[in-house]
Amino acid sequence: MLALSFLVVSHPGAVDISEGRAISFYVRTQALTRRRLITASALLVASILCIVSYFLVREYRNTEQEATRSAFNLVQLIDRELRNTVSLYDTTLMSLINLFQSRALDSFSAPLQNTLLFHTASNLPSNDGFYVLNAAGNVIATSVPDVVLGPHVTEEPWFKVHRELDSAEIFISRPFQTSGKNGDWSIRFSRRMSTGDGAFAGVAVAQMKLDYFTNLLRGLDLGPDGRISLFRTDGIMLVQYPPIPSISTGEDLGSHPNYVRLLNEGYGSFIALSEIYQASRLYNFSQVYNLPIVVVVGLSTEYIFSNWWHTALLIGTTTLLLCLGIIWLTLLLMHELNLRQQAERSLDELTFTDPLSGLANRRFLDKTLAEEWRFAQRTGRPVSLLMIDIDHFKHFNDLHGHQTGDEAIRRVAKVINMHMRRPRDLATRYDGEEFAVVLADTDAAGARQLAEEIRSSVNAMEPVPQGKQKLTISLGACTCYAKPKDEVQVLLSMADKALYQAKKGGRNRVVAINETGLNAIKPTPETL
Repeated sequence: MLALSFLVVSHPGAVDISEGRAISFYVRTQALTRRRLITASALLVASILCIVSYFLVREYRNTEQEATRSAFNLVQLIDRELRNTVSLYDTTLMSLINLFQSRALDSFSAPLQNTLLFHTASNLPSNDGFYVLNAAGNVIATSVPDVVLGPHVTEEPWFKVHRELDSAEIFISRPFQTSGKNGDWSIRFSRRMSTGDGAFAGVAVAQMKLDYFTNLLRGLDLGPDGRISLFRTDGIMLVQYPPIPSISTGEDLGSHPNYVRLLNEGYGSFIALSEIYQASRLYNFSQVYNLPIVVVVGLSTEYIFSNWWHTALLIGTTTLLLCLGIIWLTLLLMHELNLRQQAERSLDELTFTDPLSGLANRRFLDKTLAEEWRFAQRTGRPVSLLMIDIDHFKHFNDLHGHQTGDEAIRRVAKVINMHMRRPRDLATRYDGEEFAVVLADTDAAGARQLAEEIRSSVNAMEPVPQGKQKLTISLGACTCYAKPKDEVQVLLSMADKALYQAKKGGRNRVVAINETGLNAIKPTPETL
């Protein structure tokens, strides 16, 4: 006699093996593989981005440092030239004061005195004249004829500072335009002259044309929008090259934020937004030693970092394409993994599913029953097994043919599967017309009740074929509390024995075997 077994475990319905334990293992494995693949790809992309970002930032810093060093070299070059030039003028002024106050030239004629006093001044660059004023502000000696200083010379800052302060330091005036036809800009270097007792005796003055600084700065390669500026420590602009119309010589820049920072710090570099250019600029600046002059080299950051931006764009684009390629390959591989998982599921379904009934097959029954048996041994919970057989199926099959017999098996399997309501219930086809049902964590009363419900439902089916013959089933139920050394074959043997007793007792009934022995449930007369 053919037998059909029905097993219920870890499924929402028992028949869909793809949601069962065997398939869930593959699902977990594939999900873990996908997570690892995504994690590895994410780490790879993040690593590439971090490495590229590190090198780009380092190259950016190197570019900035290189530009800063180059600009500071210019600042130091101009600083040194300014000190030398001012030192020449200052030395000439002190020599003039010493000769004038020593009266060593009094024995010479006035023209000769004048020549000897100012003979070194004629060799100074951009010399615009030397002269000496007494305490009243009157010119008493000059290297240029007909010098005109104006009626209020004693109120000029360069005169007042020497008159009011007993300072031996050189004073550099604000830039001013001369009265010549070209209106050239000049500045004055001045020193105090004192009497033997230290009283104010007058001022020695040297005028220098500012075009000297313009010529000095001309030809230096600063790049587009690069500027070199010289201004006093009080914010008064002296020279700017190349010149721009918005800022002129003599303008007070002391209130501009960037110039405030320059004046306060005195030395250094920084990048800031220029109010004039409305763009970011690199400022390198230094105060000229002990002189009230600040040298500033301002460079366009767009020019400084132009090569870096081209490199960054090239590397960034390549890196982006590489990362997109990795992501695309990851998605492609995940798609292939999904296809493989679907193929494995289909293969697993073929491996663990009976093709006729759609239930689990004998192979899956053995695997799952062994798991439930071990679980029952560990926990001490009961496990029940139902063995089900279609009554007189061989006679039915011979009478109606194999196709009708197959239809009968499918219909009985469907009824059995309808009663699998718990996640751990699983129905399987055991062999031929035999089925088996494993009920985990189910006692004898629950197993007998479910067995009777299945028997009644099959008994209530429409005849197969339509209107010809009713189908009935016999069921053997067994419930065990597995001990550590018990074998699962005991459960199978006892359930099979109960099925034999049900068929021997007249079929279409349930016989249960438990620790108290046989217990038969007979059908009511109207169901026979």
